Amino acid sequence: MKKKRGPSAIQEDYLAAIFRIEQSRGIIRANFIAEELGVTRPTVTAALKQLSAMELIVYQPYQPIQLTKQGRKRAMAIVHRNIILFLFFRDTLKYSEKRAREIACKMEHAIDDDVIVQLGKFVLYLEQSNSIPENWQELYVPHGKKQDFEMMFPHRDEYSSLEKESNRY
Repeated sequence: MKKKRGPSAIQEDYLAAIFRIEQSRGIIRANFIAEELGVTRPTVTAALKQLSAMELIVYQPYQPIQLTKQGRKRAMAIVHRNIILFLFFRDTLKYSEKRAREIACKMEHAIDDDVIVQLGKFVLYLEQSNSIPENWQELYVPHGKKQDFEMMFPHRDEYSSLEKESNRY
């Protein structure tokens, strides 16, 4: 018996975009999706046909698109993952908003649900307990050996300067 595959990372991006468009505009159209994702209409049409075949959306050409119950559940899970990861990278690890979004978008497809749930609980705990000092990165020295850390991550300062630069915009 063949195991039914879930949506690919790209298909998940489409589902999340469809969900966000529905929330912001109330109606989902292919041209809105193309605009949101920065792709062509034919690319959107191909993706919509795939999502429809997976029974995640109801799609008929020239008609508004609708999420199915299963599609909505999946889309909400993807958006939830993205929010938790984004908040973790922005608020806890102190990445810029732009960089936190980039990392969250890449990671949201690779992390299991149970990991997201635990990370979400951790983010909420940190937020509510206010237990992380703002300068935690400066205070952290792994195992008390700063030179070992610098040897393992020699380009760390380059990333820091890029991060500071991206925060200016």
